[in-house]
Amino acid sequence: MGHIQPSKRSEAITESITLAISARAAAMKAAGEDVISLGAGEPDFPTYEPVARAGIDAITGGITRYTASSGLPDVRAAAARWFRQFDLPYETQNVMVTAGAKPALTMALLALADPDDCILTPAPYWPSYPEMVKLVGARSVDIALNPAEGFVPTREEIVTAAREHGAKGIMINFPNNPSGAVPTRDQVESIVDAAIEADLWILSDEIYAKLIYEGEHVSPASFDKGFDRTVVVNGGTKSHSMTGWRVGFLAGPADIVAAAGRLQSQAIGNACSISQMAAKRVCEGGDDDEMSRRLRAFDERRQYLLGAINEIPGLALDRPQGAFYALVDARGACERLGIDDLELTERLLVESKVAVVPGSAFAIPGFLRLSYAASMDDLERAVARMQSFFGAS
Repeated sequence: MGHIQPSKRSEAITESITLAISARAAAMKAAGEDVISLGAGEPDFPTYEPVARAGIDAITGGITRYTASSGLPDVRAAAARWFRQFDLPYETQNVMVTAGAKPALTMALLALADPDDCILTPAPYWPSYPEMVKLVGARSVDIALNPAEGFVPTREEIVTAAREHGAKGIMINFPNNPSGAVPTRDQVESIVDAAIEADLWILSDEIYAKLIYEGEHVSPASFDKGFDRTVVVNGGTKSHSMTGWRVGFLAGPADIVAAAGRLQSQAIGNACSISQMAAKRVCEGGDDDEMSRRLRAFDERRQYLLGAINEIPGLALDRPQGAFYALVDARGACERLGIDDLELTERLLVESKVAVVPGSAFAIPGFLRLSYAASMDDLERAVARMQSFFGAS
C-alpha cells in the first residue's frame, strides 16, 4: 500500500479562507509586524461575565461528565423558552444542543439531505456553506443575488433555481454574513412562499439575530406555514462572545431534531457539559443592559465605516443592517488597479498591513469584507492605511 493518502472527500474540501487569513495576520503580528486584522468574525468583547461564571460554576459543581447526545434536558428546555423571543413556539423536543453553530449546520444537513441532493445557496454566503454541503455528499447551487435588491433572494429567483436544478432545500443566513442584510417581514414570507411552491426545506442560520441595528429579525419558522419546513440554528456565540465555548442550538420539527441527535451521538457525542451550562445562562436572560451597550458599540463602528469607506476612491459601502460586517464594493478600485479582489487583499495585507477577506470567498468577486468586531482605534488606523493605499495606488 505504501504511504497512506488523504481521502478523496478530504481533498475536495477547502480550508476556511476567513480562518486562514486570520491565522496569517496573527502569525505576522507574532513576528513583530503591526498588522490590523479586520478579517475575523469574532467580537472583541469578553464573554459576558455571568455566562462565564456559569461555566466556572459547572466545573466546581462537578457538571463535567457525559450528557445525553442532544443536550442536558434543562438546557434544552431553557433554549426552547429562549427561542420564543423570536416568535418560535418550540418545546424541549424541538431543540438540541450542539458543539457550536457549525456542527449544528452540519448535523442539520446530514438529517435533511441525501447524497447528491441539490441545495440552493444564495450568494453572497458564508464560505463554509458549500463546503458543508459537499461534506455531506450533496451539491450546492448558487443563486447570485443583486446588490440593488439588498442581497435578499426573491420568490421568483428561488423557484426558478429550484425547478431548474431539482433542488430539495435552501440555506439562508439573516442577518447576513457578509452583507449585513436584514430582510423585511414581507421578504422573509416571500422566501417561505417560494419554499412551499418549490417544495423545499429551509435551513436558516440565525446566529446574528441579536445583532440588528435597523429593522427586525424575522425567522421563516415564525410563520405557521414555514414552521414545519424550517430548521433554525442559533446561540450565543456572537452576541455573548462565546466563540471558543463551542456550543449552539439546532431547532425545528421534532423528528428532524431527533434524527440530528442520533447523528450527533455517533459523530460528536455531546456538546461540552460546561459550555452547555454557560449556554443555559444565556437563555435565562437578564442581560439587556450589557447587550444594549455592546450593540451601541458595534453601531458606532458601523456608522464610522459608512462614512469613512465611502470617502475612499474606488470603494463603496451600502448600509449593513445587522451582524458586524461591512461588504465593501471594490470593483472600481480593482478596475483602476487592474487586479482582482484576491490580489487586492494580498496587497492590502503586505503593503498596508490591513487584513480583510476577499469577496470571492463569499461568491461575490470584486468586493471586500471588513469585520467591525474590532476596536474603534483599530478601525480608524485601518481606514487611515486604506486611504493612503488607495490614494497612492
